[in-house]
Amino acid sequence: MFPIRPATPDDAQVLTELRRQMHDDINGPHPTDWMQACEEITRDRLANDPSFYAFIVEDEGKVIAGITGEIRPTFPNPGSSATAAGYGIAMCILPEYRRRGIGGSLVHHMTEHFMALGCGRMSVFVAPQAVGLYQELGFEDLPDTIRPMNRYAGKPVPESRYTTAGSAS
Repeated sequence: MFPIRPATPDDAQVLTELRRQMHDDINGPHPTDWMQACEEITRDRLANDPSFYAFIVEDEGKVIAGITGEIRPTFPNPGSSATAAGYGIAMCILPEYRRRGIGGSLVHHMTEHFMALGCGRMSVFVAPQAVGLYQELGFEDLPDTIRPMNRYAGKPVPESRYTTAGSAS
């Protein structure tokens, strides 16, 4: 197996390229106008944000995979008294290195790292092609619980009983 190492700010460009690969693999290709800003924030977070973590896998000096995540404060709830939770942000393996156990090793490494730091749970958004991997690693699909939904800036809000025609979105 290939060794896993913590990412450094110098890895921001390759982590951004891996992120582009991930998005394109899910439903791409996509424009690349977001990549410079992504690289800058990745570099800044790796240098200055102790809640942000990233790990890299290399093969003879070539970065072949990476994973990013963060630890966030959370409120205790009936299922857990923990006050921190881990969140996976992105994971990608170059296509020619897939199906070798690298993704599973990365997810397991980050999950165990976060649990050792006191996280009561690890949450991820999973692409359809990765559901089986996450289930094998103990992640559960809980369809009867609260689920994530997104609203993006710049997209108009459909008119409804909560909005009026012409209101700001």
